Amino acid sequence: MKINKKILKEMIRDALNEATDSAEEDPTKLKTGSMSTGARIKGARERITSGGQEFSNQERNMIDQVEKYFSDVASTPGVDLMKHRALITRVLKMLQQRIGPADAEETDTGEAL
Repeated sequence: MKINKKILKEMIRDALNEATDSAEEDPTKLKTGSMSTGARIKGARERITSGGQEFSNQERNMIDQVEKYFSDVASTPGVDLMKHRALITRVLKMLQQRIGPADAEETDTGEAL
């Protein structure tokens, strides 16, 4: 099959659309934007109250510590988290790959199914 310009353009558009669609669905992708203090408080309250039965008090404590750590780092003079966005995204992806799917398939005894 001979590929002409029209077919090549379609293939490139399809690939770009797929990449855009998958990036929008990726929960580890950090979005740009800004948030007021009031919006941040509202979001934190919603996250706190939306936890289910699988969300233990120990996990809540751990999440609180991580959030405090990031807040402290971001408020340090001379530190700009946006400059390290790629690194933070990579860490989130690693966590998702190592924790997410594996924990969902484990039984109560900690053994994989």
